[in-house]
Amino acid sequence: MVTGSRVRRKDLTTPAPVTVISREQMITSGRVSLGDFLQTLPEQGNAINTGVNNGGDGSTRVSLRGIGDARTLVLVNGRRMVPGGLGADPSVDLNSIPTAAIERIEVLKDGASAIYGSDAIAGVVNIITRRRYTGTELSAYSGVAGHGDGFTYDLAATSGTAGDNGSLLFSAGFFDQRKIMAGDRDFSKVQYFFDATGQSSGKIGEYTAGSSRTLGGRLRANGTGNAAWQALLNDPAYVLEWADIKAKTGNSNYLLHDSSLTTATPAVQSCVAAGGALADCQWRPMHTEGAVGYGGDNYNYAPENYLITPQRRIQLYATGDARVGSSSRVYFESSFVERRSSQNLAPEPLIIGATGVTVGGDLRNLAKISQFNFYNPFNKTFTLASRRLGEFGRRADDQDIDTFRVVGGLDGTLPEELGPVQGWFWDLSLNYGRSSASDIHRGSLVESRVNAAIGPSMRDPATGEIICVNTPGDPTTKLPGCVPLDLFHGYPTITPAMMNYLTYTGSQRGTNELTSVQANLNGELIKLMSERPVGLAVGYEYRRVAGSYTYDPIVNQHDSTNGGSDNTQGVYDAHEGYAELSMPIISGMPFVEDLEGSAAVRVFRYSNFGSDYTYKFGARYKPITDVTLRGTYSTAFRAPSIADLYRGHYDNFPIVSDPCADTSAASQETINRCIAAGPNVNNNGDSSVQLRSTNGGTPTLQPETAKTGTVGVVFEPSMVRGFSATVDYYNVKIEHAISTIGESTILAGCYVTGSNPSYCNLIDRDPASGTINNILNLVQNLGSEYVAGIDVALRYQFPTTDYGRFALTFDGTYLIHHNQRLADGTLVVGKNTFDLQQSSGQGGTNPAWKHLMGLRWGLGGFGLGGTWKYVSSFHECGDSSGDFSGSGLCYADSTYQRHVEAYYAFDFFGSYTFSSPAGRTTLGVGINNAFDKAPPRIYNTFASATDQYTYDQVGRFIYGRINHVF
Repeated sequence: MVTGSRVRRKDLTTPAPVTVISREQMITSGRVSLGDFLQTLPEQGNAINTGVNNGGDGSTRVSLRGIGDARTLVLVNGRRMVPGGLGADPSVDLNSIPTAAIERIEVLKDGASAIYGSDAIAGVVNIITRRRYTGTELSAYSGVAGHGDGFTYDLAATSGTAGDNGSLLFSAGFFDQRKIMAGDRDFSKVQYFFDATGQSSGKIGEYTAGSSRTLGGRLRANGTGNAAWQALLNDPAYVLEWADIKAKTGNSNYLLHDSSLTTATPAVQSCVAAGGALADCQWRPMHTEGAVGYGGDNYNYAPENYLITPQRRIQLYATGDARVGSSSRVYFESSFVERRSSQNLAPEPLIIGATGVTVGGDLRNLAKISQFNFYNPFNKTFTLASRRLGEFGRRADDQDIDTFRVVGGLDGTLPEELGPVQGWFWDLSLNYGRSSASDIHRGSLVESRVNAAIGPSMRDPATGEIICVNTPGDPTTKLPGCVPLDLFHGYPTITPAMMNYLTYTGSQRGTNELTSVQANLNGELIKLMSERPVGLAVGYEYRRVAGSYTYDPIVNQHDSTNGGSDNTQGVYDAHEGYAELSMPIISGMPFVEDLEGSAAVRVFRYSNFGSDYTYKFGARYKPITDVTLRGTYSTAFRAPSIADLYRGHYDNFPIVSDPCADTSAASQETINRCIAAGPNVNNNGDSSVQLRSTNGGTPTLQPETAKTGTVGVVFEPSMVRGFSATVDYYNVKIEHAISTIGESTILAGCYVTGSNPSYCNLIDRDPASGTINNILNLVQNLGSEYVAGIDVALRYQFPTTDYGRFALTFDGTYLIHHNQRLADGTLVVGKNTFDLQQSSGQGGTNPAWKHLMGLRWGLGGFGLGGTWKYVSSFHECGDSSGDFSGSGLCYADSTYQRHVEAYYAFDFFGSYTFSSPAGRTTLGVGINNAFDKAPPRIYNTFASATDQYTYDQVGRFIYGRINHVF
């Protein structure tokens, strides 16, 4: 039985394109993680991996055709694998599948919902594990990046025995991947953006970004609501020659505490002479032209992030079977994987007031720095202040995830007494899987405690202790446990006592659970005009899916600077029945060497949205021995996941800017819409590149539906033995896509284009300052997506000579279309583009051409080989002002576009196998990305100025391996 069909027959071939990847191919790739290997395939794109730090959770997934991992079905031995991750996840974490147990991988590049059910829109990845193995195999692997970091280790042991009456196999593995810091690579040590016009940054071309939330702290002079600071600037006792701050700093209008300013500095000297204390006078104009060390004062957060996140896994796998009578057997599969992983972000950026939202901080409209705060030297109440809390150290998440799966079943053939169906194969099985996750978060603050700590405070005359008080100057109104916070005197003045009061350690827990009961029956019917009979497969499946994610109580109460969220809890079940026909029609006739058709239908009823059906047709025509024509057409669907349906509302901080913040270069129509939005909205001065939004599930969602098709040719010339070539056209059209409108689309539809005024109802603004409080962006059935392309594959096993055996492989994919129609009717062009919003399905890297080419040589026990990975050039799009800083989607009429260079990387490997009385030993060495090719610069990405979903970020990687079989 091959992936893509449930009909069992030794000579079965299917009309659908299937790629088979051997265990040896995985080993020689130098990649010991299943997910890392699958993400090298050209037909895969835009799936999360361990190179994703901010927004990652240590999981690695697969996304065929680059249209989302939830639209690729992952099976293990033809059965579903439990979803994996932090809880209520929509797809399989490939890190939860024991690598040492894998025998081969079959990748079906076609829709298959009629065969397998939900999720099989883009295709199916079927992991086939080892079974009926006799012997013992030990392996060890060690590798290190050329930069001296990223150490990776893998140990595995497999032992099995097999006989006529049964078999038993056990496998164990240990995997350890060490961290790589973003600051240790030139391309990622600072965040780069690009401005085509200079309207946004004041520069034309590349510029460094960084964060205006600095270690020293920031007070904003020109913002609405900060009249106290503006008055202070006009006080000659403090400002002196800074009186016209705007004239001296252009559009900066910020002040930065800088402890390097001494009384030797003229401005500070004058300030001190006028009666100010030194600490009061160490403020100066802030330069926002770039990050520290790159021509500006912005905080460079990039080096604090992981480029490759660390991960450690323990993997166990067992399988076995035993005969029961003469025509049946009992069998089982079981696996357990413990995964520990981590992510690190820069220290918390604390934001006071309405300056906008940065990940990890928003006290908007809740807090002001009291004029009665003990550490406030100016005797004025301030809003619009921020500070990077470097004393707290990095924000960190640590996951501990256990994934358990067990399959038990009975199969066999029907006895002769059943007449017409004698010899038919039957199978009954129970498949249960569960993943349990805990996530410990450190480095964020309790918002209500921050409010108290920056409020009134004083020195207690009785004890000398600095205390928080409700009433200024009254120690009897002391707030128990509160420690006042010093935001004015630079880094590092925040004490351990202040940190202990403000911070917390959060604990989140989640689960995924899958229960499936299957009954399958298949066999042979009549013969038509072919040597082979018609095959029929029928079956039934009951499936129950459950998931949960429970946040720390502080997050539940929306009292964390890491954002707030409600818990997720949900369950649904489904009953499904299917039938499939494989119909050899004609064979052995002139110009009809073989003609075969196939048809399948699946009916289903889900507890949450009702009943429907899906179908598939296929044909395979072989006019002559050397040529085969094949094609399929099917309907497919994806049922909404637990998270789609029931995810609790949560805070998000996407990279998006308020179109009304600065309308100096905007159209009059945009200005009019901003004015109409309310007082202080137009030109509200919000410089944030991240805004708060609320995301979450929608229980009334309907399934995504799709129509998929393939047409291809297989050429196997009899005159060139060992050679084959395939060319397949594919297309996938998805309707009722489960996605979000997108914050940038909401803002554009309300203010920029005005195409959808109803979007304005999703935007909440502060009535006083006019800045955005929140954008409501829940998942919905909306829009459509269309993907089409051509896959090319070549295989050539050269004739064996005295110089050895050569083998050539080539797999490439050409993208014809990748378009998305958004809810407002806007067409987003995906081909040859990069778009930021991978998480909502809107984009990623979509080059026109990708390929993977390999050449291998073997002679005796020696083996050598290499592969060439290529990703063609494409372009990314700026926003309406020409800024490339994360807000540009590629619409059909995008004005500002930027060329992204093509990427290539070469891997080389070698091995030597020899035998001894102790068994067979293989020694292997290799070097991946041998020429240390850095990924191309992409400015619209969320981090690292490249796409961590597509490109190698490690650089040159050297490894060695030893394998021994007893």
